[in-house]
Amino acid sequence: MDKKNILFFLIAAALFLLFGYFLRETLQYALFWREQQQLFLFDWPYLVENLSRPGGLSILAGGFWVQFFYLPALAVFLTLVLLAVVTLCMWLVVRTMRPALPVYPLSFLPALFLSLSLFDICFRYEAVTAYLFAALAFYVYSRLERFDWKGRLLAGGLFVLALFYVAGPVTVLFAGSVLLYDILMRREHALCSLLYPFLALLAGYIAVREGAIATCMHAYTPLGYYEMGETMPFFHYLSWFMLPLCLLVAGSLRGQGSGKHRLQAVVSLAFFASALFLFWNKYREIRNPDLHDSYRYEYYAVNEEWGKLADVASANLHTGTALNYLNLALAQQGVLAERLFFYPQYGPNSLVFLPRDKAPDVKLARILFAMGNMAAAQNVAFNTCFTTGGYNPSMLKMILQIDLMRGAYPVARKYIGLLEKSLHYAGWATAQRKFLFDDQAVEADPLLGTGRRDFPREEAFVLSASPMDDLYKVLATNPADGKAMQYALSYLLLAKDFNHVQALIEQYYGAPGLKTLPLPAQEALLFYSDYYHTMDENYALQHGITQEQFRLGQTVDLDYCKAHGVSQETIDRFQRFKEAYGKNRQSPQALVAYRHTFWYYLLFTQI
Repeated sequence: MDKKNILFFLIAAALFLLFGYFLRETLQYALFWREQQQLFLFDWPYLVENLSRPGGLSILAGGFWVQFFYLPALAVFLTLVLLAVVTLCMWLVVRTMRPALPVYPLSFLPALFLSLSLFDICFRYEAVTAYLFAALAFYVYSRLERFDWKGRLLAGGLFVLALFYVAGPVTVLFAGSVLLYDILMRREHALCSLLYPFLALLAGYIAVREGAIATCMHAYTPLGYYEMGETMPFFHYLSWFMLPLCLLVAGSLRGQGSGKHRLQAVVSLAFFASALFLFWNKYREIRNPDLHDSYRYEYYAVNEEWGKLADVASANLHTGTALNYLNLALAQQGVLAERLFFYPQYGPNSLVFLPRDKAPDVKLARILFAMGNMAAAQNVAFNTCFTTGGYNPSMLKMILQIDLMRGAYPVARKYIGLLEKSLHYAGWATAQRKFLFDDQAVEADPLLGTGRRDFPREEAFVLSASPMDDLYKVLATNPADGKAMQYALSYLLLAKDFNHVQALIEQYYGAPGLKTLPLPAQEALLFYSDYYHTMDENYALQHGITQEQFRLGQTVDLDYCKAHGVSQETIDRFQRFKEAYGKNRQSPQALVAYRHTFWYYLLFTQI
């Protein structure tokens, strides 16, 4: 290897190390989320169905690659490999044009802008594999030096038709680029290469007429790799524009004398710098830190790394999504009610947010599952699973588990068979077969048994009112469900509904799900007692409190509180809080020592 090639290799290695770092910092969890949007099946009907349509091989290749993205680091590495091959092919093509050395960085631009498109989850990963097939075909075409113009034309035409079947719309980019390449290289009868765009357009037109592709825009542009029904942003065209632009720059500098090297360097580097500037501006325009964080939260939730989820979500509590995931993680760790006010909370929506349009949401499915609201969780998981363009494997697992809880064994067996056709989830799915048609095994399993006991005795609509209504039904049938109890207490505490907190404690204290009283619930019960013992009866009756409710409140004294789990330490601290509050009613800052208490939240947090 001569010094020039060693220099090329070092430059390429340095650029791709930098590029890999960029992808890791910005895209790794979005790539993981792509794995959650599909389930690659080793199944003949699935394979044949995809191979029977234009671009089917690129769809399968992309799906096969994405199935390994369950590890974010692996997702970045594999994506980097594909983009490296695209870049290598482009460099080998550009090198045949014999430009000056500084043109070399231009070969990175198509891959660079292709990575930009991956920030949009609606832009399907098959676009990357399709681009790769086009780059490989371009490289092979550029090596057809021994063919005469007729042989080259025949080979090029076959490439176009084969590529359309293999990769779909990117064939138009390939056809236009090889035409430009032949012209710039001044190949014999270069204008005959107009046949390539004609064949590409004709193939797309026939596919549209036959119903294999929706519209001509889907057959000829990157829109063919975008989710149907969504409006595709313009920046997805940039990776397509970069390829012919690189050819134009390399071709315009082709054959210059040695005295022109300085001009070549200035022109090519200026073009490269302009492209980088455009890339950076587009990245800043499309980046969405909140969306990136959501993908990260989902990664930890899928892998049940609840401690890490709590850590990363608690560091970014300016969004409701972060709060929902944080509280989910605390619930899964069994400390939700105990540590509820260690973090900023803003009402029951901090626990669970129900979108008005009832849009499918994997986060909502996970929270409902943790609450023990299995019917609602299954409904949301099902809708989420089948609106993502494929199967969501973690939602499939949830649906399967709920069907086992229901005793719907034939349906569960169907989902087991489906997951067993995948690579990553086959082992887990096979392990679930031991529960099929075995009620005793289901009831003995900690997760499945608890879920089975969570189903209400009578069928009822779910999510028809508030999540709390469903939690009451869950606890009525299974008071041993600790997570459901944690969510119920936390919901009432965040709603500042200390009357119903007392009623819940009255009914369930000492039950398996509430053997000890979490500190915020102790604080709420003490406040309840103090509230009714310091209130004038006439005042209470005049302000909507019934006599029965007032009498009930009077029965909750300190002895009652102690008998229901309130510690002497909490009682003493409440006395100190009342004294401090009496002196500083309008100054939350003066009471900051109590900021992690229910009392501080009740008095100073607006919901």
